[in-house]
Amino acid sequence: VTVNHWPSRRGGEEASRPKREAAARLNRSIIDSILTIEPEAKIFVLGDLNDNPNNESIKTILAARKEVKDVKEKELYNPFYSNFLVGHGTLAHNDSWSLFDQVILTKGASAPKSKTLQYHSHVIYQKDFMMEKYGQYKNYPKRTFSGNKYNYGYSDHFPVYVYLKNK
Repeated sequence: VTVNHWPSRRGGEEASRPKREAAARLNRSIIDSILTIEPEAKIFVLGDLNDNPNNESIKTILAARKEVKDVKEKELYNPFYSNFLVGHGTLAHNDSWSLFDQVILTKGASAPKSKTLQYHSHVIYQKDFMMEKYGQYKNYPKRTFSGNKYNYGYSDHFPVYVYLKNK
């Protein structure tokens, strides 16, 4: 398991992109090292990646595919890509949703032919108590702070998780 919080987009997406791509290359290097020794390893890349599933850091550098059937050797499966394609997200900014929080898996963890623990399903955990009820940010995640004001919230991101099953 690699737990990640990739560099933010502060200063702009384009200016900050090289930092997230460097984080993706580090993850890719770790994954490749493990898969060289154990090709069926069950590896999970998870966290706030500060990029969407279609960004180069995830789609190209990590080689995370949107369909499990399309995952080839040393590639990864990103189950949250399907959520992204229909407009679901884990955080909102300027009335636009992004899906920065993801769990991405190796073929060994996602392949239906796996003989042991494997991916079953995934969730963006989005409950009413976690959402703004009123105003400009209605239905956005309820932040802990708005500026310097304590907002009695949880986070500006909704959490994500995957269900695993044991065969």
